[in-house]
Formats: sequence, C-alpha cells, structure tokens
Amino acid sequence: MRPRFVISVAGLLAALIVFAGCGGGSSSTTTGASGTSGAQGAALSKSQFLAQGNAICAKGNKEINAASKQIFTQGQAPSQADQEKFVTDTVVPSIQGQIDGIKALSPPSGDEDQVNALLNAAQSALDKVKADPSLITDQNNGSDPFAEANKLTNSYGLTKCGGSG
Repeated sequence: MRPRFVISVAGLLAALIVFAGCGGGSSSTTTGASGTSGAQGAALSKSQFLAQGNAICAKGNKEINAASKQIFTQGQAPSQADQEKFVTDTVVPSIQGQIDGIKALSPPSGDEDQVNALLNAAQSALDKVKADPSLITDQNNGSDPFAEANKLTNSYGLTKCGGSG
C-alpha cells in the first residue's frame, strides 16, 4: 500500500510545481545562458523567455523531488505535521525563489500583462499555502490553490512550471 504522502507529493508535483525551485534572484538584472538580459535589459523573445523559465522550473521540480526522496521513505507514511513542515521548509521557499527567478526575466514585448497575471496568480497561491500548508498536504480538501496559476502558465507555454511538463 502506498503511503498517503507519496500521493500527496505526486499531487504536489503535478499541481504545485508552478514555480518550484531553483532559487532565484531578487536582482534587477539577470543574464541567461544565451547572454540575454533580464528585468532591466531588453525584452526576451518568447522562445528565450520560455526556455529560461522552463529551465528554472525543471530545476526546481528536480530539487523538490530530490528533497522529498531524502526526507520521506516509501513504506512509511509521514504525519500531517511532517508533511506540512516539508511544505513550509522546502517547498514554499523553493517556489518563492522560482517566482522571483521568473520575475527577474524580461517578458517578451507585448506579453507583460500575461506574464504578470501568471506571476500574480502564483504568488497569491503561494501566499495561501504559506498561511495554511494543509492546502497542499490534505488531499481531502478538494481544492488546489495553484489551479489558476497552473492554467495560466501552461497556456502561456511555461509547461515545466504548470505541472504538465
């Protein structure tokens, strides 16, 4: 029998990986692997923005997966308190870094409103999870605080950030 948390982690990774991950910068400018500038530099092309954003999210997905495997072992169902501690200590800071990392990228010209909307949806969801980690860990609550953010990120093309990639 699979412990409930394994299902919760799967749900978490499918629904929550909107912006899980890789630390991010609060700096006003970032330079990606391609040498393109971030927030105060020239706007990235959509393909550059998506490549950099999806890379940030893929790295975050990998980091959360690795942390969950180190903390939780199969065959042993962690308590609700342990699950919530993992969300608070690992997932929330990771997602905040992810949001900050995406914010540091210069969105494609003309897409600023769409990018801001998805970032605002992600931040709003994260703020709810910060206040109540059980929103993620309690699969019986029937709600996904990241549903809107996932929808927006997937439709924009940040599929590694929206849980489908």
